[in-house]
Amino acid sequence: MSEEPTGGPFEIVAAEHDSATVLTVRGELDLDTIPELSATAFPAADSAAGGLVVDLTDVSFLSSSAITVLVRVCDRLPDASRMALVAVDGVVVRPVQLSGIDRVMATFTTVPDAVAHVRSAVLDAEVDR
Repeated sequence: MSEEPTGGPFEIVAAEHDSATVLTVRGELDLDTIPELSATAFPAADSAAGGLVVDLTDVSFLSSSAITVLVRVCDRLPDASRMALVAVDGVVVRPVQLSGIDRVMATFTTVPDAVAHVRSAVLDAEVDR
């Protein structure tokens, strides 16, 4: 019998995609993994001038505590930046919708669509200058 959680090990990886920062998260987002999410996501948000995408495609559980962290991450973005989520599984989509954070940050089914969304805000801000 394995001691491994059913959703697999937690992992968060930051990468650049078309000048946007993409955080790819795998595993369960719960009280045990919130500190690691915060340690990676807060600094990423602080420097995400090209926008921030959080890819939750491979997340098997999303707690209310994790949703709170995502909102705080969004609050740390530079002024012209926006944040988007990528979520396809009901175990993530339902809590996102029930919490109402999908009204604060758009939710997409693919990373390229989410990146295009966050980049459009940056491009609009550059045109307005």
